[in-house]
Amino acid sequence: MALQNNLKFRFFWVIFIFVLLSGCEQDDICISEVAETPELVILMIELESKSRKTPPGFLIRPIGTDSLLTNSRNDSLALPLKRNESNTQFEFIINQGQENENIDTLQFNYNRWDRFISSACGFSAHYIFKENPLTLLNPGSDWIKGVIILNDTVFNEKNAHLGILY
Repeated sequence: MALQNNLKFRFFWVIFIFVLLSGCEQDDICISEVAETPELVILMIELESKSRKTPPGFLIRPIGTDSLLTNSRNDSLALPLKRNESNTQFEFIINQGQENENIDTLQFNYNRWDRFISSACGFSAHYIFKENPLTLLNPGSDWIKGVIILNDTVFNEKNAHLGILY
């Protein structure tokens, strides 16, 4: 009798799990290959030599935080953009911690549109630069000389979007 009850119990759990799993739809699980909101990829370009390299003592600080962003890639930098605003500001710092430290505050200007991925993953934000994608907020001691638009839409992180000339 105990064996028969044990078999009924196992059969019940097998049916229960089957019904539970068959109720899941493809949209109920967000797979890791789904692209998240991309970051802005910039290249630092030395104006005289036209070479891609970061300046000495170079760091980036998002405005409103104390955290510093460092170079996470060999020849480019990935910067997070704000999803709920039409611009994001960063301090670009050279010679950090030295007497000749220089800080330029840059504002990146963009419009955002959201793309629906699935009910499990939600939306992914994409950005398109406005006509003037970059505003220098502290003119006077600016070490950044200009910007080159390499790709006006931030849709993925495979290619750089802006080149910063210094």
